[in-house]
Amino acid sequence: MRKTLLLAALATSIAAGPLAAQPAATTTRFADIAARLEGQGFQIQEMERKNDRFEVKAMNAQGQRLRLDVDATTGAILRQDARTRDGHR
Repeated sequence: MRKTLLLAALATSIAAGPLAAQPAATTTRFADIAARLEGQGFQIQEMERKNDRFEVKAMNAQGQRLRLDVDATTGAILRQDARTRDGHR
């Protein structure tokens, strides 16, 4: 009886293994982030991946130069700062 229960538990865990695995968080591609920002009226000047976010230098519809931090997984804008002519905040 004990062997039967053990084998049944093993078979169940093997069969459920791939189904039980959680999908990893997907990273949004550069092109997807760029398209999303351009759709919001930003003109992208420079874009760089930094760990779990994108650092984007862009200009808004009013011509203001901005630095954006964008979440690499969700595409959400985490931070938005105005830049001066020399590129600093």
